[in-house]
Amino acid sequence: MSDDRTIEADVGVVGAGPGGMAAATKLAAAGLRVVVLDEGQRAGGQIYRQLPNGTNGHGLMAEPPSHDQGHELIKSFEKQTERNVELIHGATVWDAQPGRLWFEHEGASRLLRCRHMVLAPGAYDRCIPFPGWTLPGVMTAGALQVMIRGFGVVPGKRALVVGSGPLLLPTVTSLLGAGVEVVAALEASSRWQALRALPAVALHAARRREAFWYLKQLSRARVKLQWGWTVFACEGDGRVQRAIIGKVDRSGRPRRGTERTIECDVVGAGFGLVPSIEIGLRLGVASQFAATRGGHYLVVDAEQRTAVATVFAVGEICGIGGAEVASAEGELAAASILREEGGAAIDPAVVARARSERRAADSMLRAFAPLPGLHELARPDTIVCRCEDITKLAAGQAAALHGESMRAIKVGCRAGMGPCQARICGPSLQAMATDNTACTMDLPVVQVPLKPVSSETILTAPE
Repeated sequence: MSDDRTIEADVGVVGAGPGGMAAATKLAAAGLRVVVLDEGQRAGGQIYRQLPNGTNGHGLMAEPPSHDQGHELIKSFEKQTERNVELIHGATVWDAQPGRLWFEHEGASRLLRCRHMVLAPGAYDRCIPFPGWTLPGVMTAGALQVMIRGFGVVPGKRALVVGSGPLLLPTVTSLLGAGVEVVAALEASSRWQALRALPAVALHAARRREAFWYLKQLSRARVKLQWGWTVFACEGDGRVQRAIIGKVDRSGRPRRGTERTIECDVVGAGFGLVPSIEIGLRLGVASQFAATRGGHYLVVDAEQRTAVATVFAVGEICGIGGAEVASAEGELAAASILREEGGAAIDPAVVARARSERRAADSMLRAFAPLPGLHELARPDTIVCRCEDITKLAAGQAAALHGESMRAIKVGCRAGMGPCQARICGPSLQAMATDNTACTMDLPVVQVPLKPVSSETILTAPE
């Protein structure tokens, strides 16, 4: 095996979203050699996703005021890629140890060796199974963002947007910017629950501007947000053609008898995000659970350092928070590393900004905590694990026979053992299988490879 497959760096960063870019930019500006591994084709992550080079978006990029800051961050980051930052696109990290990151790139197995790590892998969509959610045309809010903002693809003509939390409005505005008619926008949380987020928005200038921008876009398109509503089922011949919608109570339980049918060819479901913590668990980092932060997340100290001294974590992996939180924590992690490398003391303003952004995000997300009653949308014959085609009934039978833990359910029916490794079904599988909608999900079981890669990649991994 040739040595050119191994890269040496002072700092290895996983993820080129706002957190990873902020950390890498500050570290590189101080003269450290930084290598950033990212699965995307351009920097920006999900929130600041850019169209591929040479692609004409034709005005599909409806962007809120916060994206001005995002463009400045991307510009500063890309300037550093001409100096001390090496950005490797299309890199899938499949194993990690302190000081080592194994990844697949263009079909080859490679290794990054580094003294410090900054983990900023972001999050993935929380899926809530309901009848018909596997029909073509039904997709997550994140998938719609990728199609429109990542590739300039118009997903359909008439869209229904459902879910709960801050992802709902960006999904609606992205569809409107793409020329798609939004026939309804349904927020499962009640209007009174959402009022709890007002202090976090009203007292934060940037979030206040953001909220007014979204409200203006909806008003201009005459789209009214319906509180306490969600999708009960989707139907269609070969793809989604209509959806059955209805009211839910404050816990998200469907209120039968309120159903009505709406015609659509696209359904975007955004029920929040789940932190992508697998790489942190593989490294031995401690975690804890909080429903308002998306579930299990990595524990860090006041300077973004994990229990593994050389590993730092920023952004969604530390709990869902948004781009402002991620970039502030990225700068703080970089400052911590620079101090260890013999640099100046950490500026108290950097610490204060990171803490302030996180507090504001936590306050807002408490108003949109996951609604356990939504797990009652699934019927016995509803598929809850898409990879293995496991129904709610089969998962329930496995739990009754083998036990209610995630591992027991997996053993009993293979749910969560497919290519996604329970990223799709895991956050709701136990609640579905046990009918205990408010249960705390088990910590994900981490296995190598962390993400699907070829057997050749594993067999030929550098040491």
